[in-house]
Amino acid sequence: MENQSKQTNRQLLRVAYPETYGLLMAELSKHHIHAYDVQATAKKVDQYVEIQVRFGEDFSKEQTQTFREKEIKQKSEEITNFFKQVGETCKEILIADYFKMVKP
Repeated sequence: MENQSKQTNRQLLRVAYPETYGLLMAELSKHHIHAYDVQATAKKVDQYVEIQVRFGEDFSKEQTQTFREKEIKQKSEEITNFFKQVGETCKEILIADYFKMVKP
C-alpha cells in the first residue's frame, strides 16, 4: 500500500513537463532508444522535481535525480547531462538484455 501512495504523486514526464520529455527523447534517440523502451515520471515536491527514468526488462532498472523546478524550465546543463547518462546506461542495459534473450 505504501508503494502505491509513493507512485500516486508521480506524473508522466511527458504530461508534467513536455519540453523536458522532448529533451529526454532527443537524447535517447541518439542511441536508437524509443519512447516505449523507457518510463519517465516526475514528482514535484515544493520547488524541486524528482525525475525518474525506468528501463530494462520489466522496467526494473532506474535512474533518478532531483532538480530545482527552475532548472527544468530553463533546460539546464545538469538536466542535459543527466539525460546523457540515462541514455548511455539504458543502451548498455538494453544490449545486455538482448544478448540474454538470444543466448542459446
